[in-house]
Amino acid sequence: MIPPDIRLYTWLDVEEVLLRLQHQNGWPPWLVWARAYWDSLTLGVRPGEQESADVWLRETFDPRFSPDKQAIILESTREHPRLLGVALEETEEEPFRPPFVPSLGRPGLLWPSPAPSSSPPMLPGDLPPVVAFHSFKGGVGRTLHALALAKALTGATGQGRVLLVDGDLEAPGISWLLRERLPTLSIAFADVLALAHGDRDSSATDTVKLVADRLQHMLLDGILVLPSFRSLEHFTSLEIRPEHLMQGAEDPFILTRLLADIGKAVDARAVLVDLRAGLSELATGLLLDPRVYRVLVTTLSGQAVDGTCKLLQLIGTLAPSRREEEPLPALIITQVPEDPRRGELVLEAEQRLLEAARAFLGDDNVDFPRVVTAFDPSLLTLPWIWEEVIARLQRVGMVEAMRTLTDWLPTKPVDTADKHTVSQSLRAQRTALRNVTDRLEYAERGEGDEFLVTAALRRLALDHRRQVPIAVVIGAKGAGKTYTFLQVMRRRNWQTFVQDAGVNDIQIEAAICPMLESANLTDSARHLVQQVRQAAARVGGFTNPWPTSTLRDHIRDGLQMSLHEGQWRERWLDVIAWGVGCAPGQPGAGRELVKKLTEASTRLVMVADGLEDLFQHFATAQAEQNALRALLQEVPEWLEQQPGRPLGVLVFVRRDMVVGAVRQNAAQLMARYESYALKWSREEVLRLVAWVALKTGILASLSVETLQDMEDRELVEALVPLWGRKLGSDRSREGRSAEWVIAALSDLRGQIQARDLIRFVRLAAERSIEDIRWPDRILVPSAMRSVLPECSRKKVEEIEMENVALKEVFTKLRNLPPGKRQIPFTREDVNLQSDEVKTLEDNGVVLREGDEYYLPEIFRLGLGFERASVARPRILALARRAALQG
Repeated sequence: MIPPDIRLYTWLDVEEVLLRLQHQNGWPPWLVWARAYWDSLTLGVRPGEQESADVWLRETFDPRFSPDKQAIILESTREHPRLLGVALEETEEEPFRPPFVPSLGRPGLLWPSPAPSSSPPMLPGDLPPVVAFHSFKGGVGRTLHALALAKALTGATGQGRVLLVDGDLEAPGISWLLRERLPTLSIAFADVLALAHGDRDSSATDTVKLVADRLQHMLLDGILVLPSFRSLEHFTSLEIRPEHLMQGAEDPFILTRLLADIGKAVDARAVLVDLRAGLSELATGLLLDPRVYRVLVTTLSGQAVDGTCKLLQLIGTLAPSRREEEPLPALIITQVPEDPRRGELVLEAEQRLLEAARAFLGDDNVDFPRVVTAFDPSLLTLPWIWEEVIARLQRVGMVEAMRTLTDWLPTKPVDTADKHTVSQSLRAQRTALRNVTDRLEYAERGEGDEFLVTAALRRLALDHRRQVPIAVVIGAKGAGKTYTFLQVMRRRNWQTFVQDAGVNDIQIEAAICPMLESANLTDSARHLVQQVRQAAARVGGFTNPWPTSTLRDHIRDGLQMSLHEGQWRERWLDVIAWGVGCAPGQPGAGRELVKKLTEASTRLVMVADGLEDLFQHFATAQAEQNALRALLQEVPEWLEQQPGRPLGVLVFVRRDMVVGAVRQNAAQLMARYESYALKWSREEVLRLVAWVALKTGILASLSVETLQDMEDRELVEALVPLWGRKLGSDRSREGRSAEWVIAALSDLRGQIQARDLIRFVRLAAERSIEDIRWPDRILVPSAMRSVLPECSRKKVEEIEMENVALKEVFTKLRNLPPGKRQIPFTREDVNLQSDEVKTLEDNGVVLREGDEYYLPEIFRLGLGFERASVARPRILALARRAALQG
């Protein structure tokens, strides 16, 4: 039967029916070949199979086949019927296997199966990557982005060479920029095609040498430019086209190898080719080569996005990235206008593009490289002078934006040569990294007196260099609350902490005293806390501070009473005073403490951690909620009103406890202390990993001081000796290591916890110790992939230990039958109540899109959920939205 989306107007539509069957392996065994033309359809059939052919024609072209007239009825008017005659030709020949030629066109003769498109042999590792820029529509900025990447690859000093080819042989763009700068052109792309076409050597060695020699005269700021034609006055004359070069060649992708060989001969880091827009045969030689780094450029217009989606589907069908070394395409969304919905518009376009590219997406955390550039009116009317165009691209930030793709390409950086020397054997370094992260994973051990100064801690110190802090430090479980608490304890006084956080102009002296600490501290950490408490008591002139256990009992006693928030405020103030030894056991000691500190001109900072030990039912117990609200709101407000501000307080608390206890205005409270929240941005995650590696001695050329000032790109480059540029070789299609780690450990709100990161590095280092395959890095790809399930299980187990409500929901999810444990899911699919879903959402475990819910990898693996094939593109889009909002 004719597919519903086909209308038989001409022989081309009839041929389309046969092509559909061909790609579905739907040709009958007796059908050897088919040839369609404007006046007839001829079928080559086995002898004696004409009756079978008639039956097959009736079924295939039902209801358009007329047995009486032996013809297919075409679309026509009633007055002028149109038929396409069908002829059957018996043949004994065997089905022909035509050689594969990369093309979007139809062959003249159809055979039972299309020409095989087996992956071409991988290019030698010493050849530069070939990068093809393509767009479905013209005028979207494809050429400008190719220029910008070329400039980005040359490096700030212009020492890196790049070969830039104007491959648009119908509407040359780059070539026009050379008219004034290089009025006499030595060689052109059209010459390369003609020379290679006539070269008897299949490797075109003489052609490569000649072209490389002539290109030396066409170097502009580190960019070797190969224009489309030597004379733009006669550019319409093109006798040898790219498809002519491929037809009959031993290697159907000869153009890729030819350009790569030329690139090597001129010492280029990469070969960039600006292709013809649209579905053109001028572009297929590179566009359908899975070894080529394909860059697809689109705007947000519906036609451009739809066309790019179609292009991705075609490439995914005809030339997907199958092998590890075959790169995924990169996407550029450009000319994005300034609009309040800018982020949403980009995400919607990305989602459609990801859906179209599903053939490329595996089950791993591999993502497409992507760049988003804004609309700039200065790019609408460009001068035709090379230097001015390059300067304008730099001025509008396009060159900087394209630096993202320099990490995608397997090229060595120019300006940041690898200065990281290995002073020990790999085994020793991996062991050292395992040992360091083992000590850091659980802050309760209290080992080490160094700490990484994050932006939040720097702001906390900067804002309180002249007065004691009164603040609530909020962070999810594993964000580093207890670790930071212990580092504050180690400083013993506030001015030392501020100084170690890198802040000067300190005009305050204040002793630090623990108010409460985690019940899970090791003996050494507990001994440290006790020493700090005793020292603070002596500074205040007090003796016999109450131990934490007694203070906890007093708080538990209060939970048995019906205390309102004002009463709890007084109880907390007393706990503060008794903890430092002021009037132990006496009511009103908190107010007395403030009075005595004022009279003695002494300042004190009380620090609280481990609240989850006391308040394990905060989500449902009203008494616990009252107590927490008083500590988080009433106590800070009362202390802020005290003249001279002699008493400060720092409360480290989990985010879910804030949300559960302060229901009416939790958002307002969190916004007030947002600057000090322990949240790990992408840059700080990378800085933390680099800091750990620095402590291990791996990144010997770095220092803590330089680390603090390094930006995202510099950190990514600095971490290459740790985990490689990619999760595989530099030429693999695998994800970039830094991106992969962040995606694997983040939730769908873009948040990542320090403990998860440290645990990941520890486990990966442990499993890398005996590896001998990867001598260029400390953490090897197989180890990094294999530890994700354990990281996820550990995270789920730890959350269950401290969050009773979440544990109940997790248990319910784990007890689902295997067929139900799949994302995305609806609330009805997994039989969750509204309050249970809210618990998951509040804790960052799920993210809702419409009626469906998604789990990030860091929770999905630990809960035993599978990922539906349709979920992969959506998860990537949600992760991007989280990154945008973060």
